[in-house]
Amino acid sequence: MSVCGDDVATALALYEWNISLCQVLLKDLSHFEVALRNAYDRALDGYWHGSAHWLFDDDSPVRRPIMRRNAGGNTVDVNRLNRKQIQIATGSLSKPATPDCVVSNLTLGFWAHMTDRSHERDLWIPVIHRVWPRGTNRKDLHRKIQSVNVLRNRVAHHEHLFNPGDADLSPARVDEMVVGLFRELCPEAAEWAYMNSGTTPVMRFINQCPPPAQVAL
Repeated sequence: MSVCGDDVATALALYEWNISLCQVLLKDLSHFEVALRNAYDRALDGYWHGSAHWLFDDDSPVRRPIMRRNAGGNTVDVNRLNRKQIQIATGSLSKPATPDCVVSNLTLGFWAHMTDRSHERDLWIPVIHRVWPRGTNRKDLHRKIQSVNVLRNRVAHHEHLFNPGDADLSPARVDEMVVGLFRELCPEAAEWAYMNSGTTPVMRFINQCPPPAQVAL
């Protein structure tokens, strides 16, 4: 209402337009998230040869305690959250908790966690970097995936995507990141999904269906 000058009809139109924008973005996010989790699972499965699958083996680099000092100077186990998320995903299944079922129930945040600084020595250097093109900068990649994850959660919670408080959360910018990362991660799948289009789906939507009010994107 505030964006639309208290005009109810325009506000409702903007609300519906935002939902349509979310639908376009969610499709691209879905392609990327599935490709990311499958690629990471394949890489870790090929790397880890413990007594159990890497999701369930307490000695795997995703589960074993990794102690790091946080910004406050306290020592924390950076894999504590991983173990908790795996436990939640496993407990939510009504059928046997096979690795594939658990992988498909883990959040994007779980996979994003694998490129953070605290996992550089244990995950990025030995295995995760192999998923990405040679020379990929971990820090830059992690920043992009974090932005993608934040906007994904905004879409899932039906928030407005226009007028972002952070430029990194611009829907147009994030969709460009998503499509670009998908092309790097899985070129053949990206070619199938997008062919050689030089315009992202979000930008095509914005050009074809302009917002009914003055908003930043």
